[in-house]
Amino acid sequence: MKPIYIYSSCSISIQPTFQDDYFFEEISNYSENGIKAIDPDYKEFVPALQLRRMGKSMRMAVYSAQKAIQNAGNPKIEAVITGTGEGCLKDSEKFVEALWENEGGMLNPTPFIQSTHNMAAATVALALGCKGYNMTYTNNSNSFESALLDAQLYVNEHPDEIILIGGLDEISEQTTEFWASLGWLNSKSPQIPIDLNQKSDGEIVSEGAAFFVASGVKNENALGKILGLKTVFEVENPSDFILNFLKENDLEVSDLDAVILGRNGDDQYDGIYEELSDSIFKHTPELVYKNIYGEFDTVSSLAVETAFKLMEQQEVPEILHQNELKKDAYKRILIYNQRKGKNHGLILVEA
Repeated sequence: MKPIYIYSSCSISIQPTFQDDYFFEEISNYSENGIKAIDPDYKEFVPALQLRRMGKSMRMAVYSAQKAIQNAGNPKIEAVITGTGEGCLKDSEKFVEALWENEGGMLNPTPFIQSTHNMAAATVALALGCKGYNMTYTNNSNSFESALLDAQLYVNEHPDEIILIGGLDEISEQTTEFWASLGWLNSKSPQIPIDLNQKSDGEIVSEGAAFFVASGVKNENALGKILGLKTVFEVENPSDFILNFLKENDLEVSDLDAVILGRNGDDQYDGIYEELSDSIFKHTPELVYKNIYGEFDTVSSLAVETAFKLMEQQEVPEILHQNELKKDAYKRILIYNQRKGKNHGLILVEA
């Protein structure tokens, strides 16, 4: 498989990542769970009348996609490939609640139409006038990785075409309450940034979106490339999973300049990462990102953008360091993520 070359990106999250040249100088603090993303001025790319009818996922998708395209010099987009775990969650809830309250009677069709998971990708394509390939993947916390796998296949078949790859998820009050009732959330001491050295139960959930302009052809202004990726639902031995992946790419752990792990502060599952830190990654700079972004199904898209920013700046902000190890140069970074012990994903990026 040929690599995916990334030309530009833009993201929306609970940090002001949509700002030009943002490099973790400002970290927003939160003391809650179910944190909503910081809204940019959506009217920069979306007319006010259209904005009123859009759900949060659609707004985040259109803005971050258009901004990424602008950052890449406004190329023509031939395909849109996205991943989302929850889809347009608020519209889904709105439709179900209306169905319940009206006992199946006359309903407003708009929330139903906008509740489908592929609505954000469709809205992006309509905004761009892109009539090419359009696909959305919903695979829990491997949703963005699934979109990347499809993008890798696409650029191998159409190397000269420029495409959009995105990951996005929104939160809602009702679903957050459901998750809390199941004991999935940290309800005792939610805090962003998360102190990953302090043991706690449950996640701190949030929302966000990240879009990338990409192609199968190297561009002189490219941020870097995605060399390989792999997903699996369950693994017995994460170390073997990672080592086999590196071997498939003719690499060893010593060839990595850093590893970005998906620690989120949930003591029940962060032990997976701790075992790796004490074994195969014992001598590798370990970085984190969910301590400032929170947790959602496609948060790994923010990890990819973070990796490219670090390689561009050739430095790592202290807030992202998990151990004391550092390198003189960061050119190859491995991202490893799982959620609740399932949906393990690896993404290998290179400057």
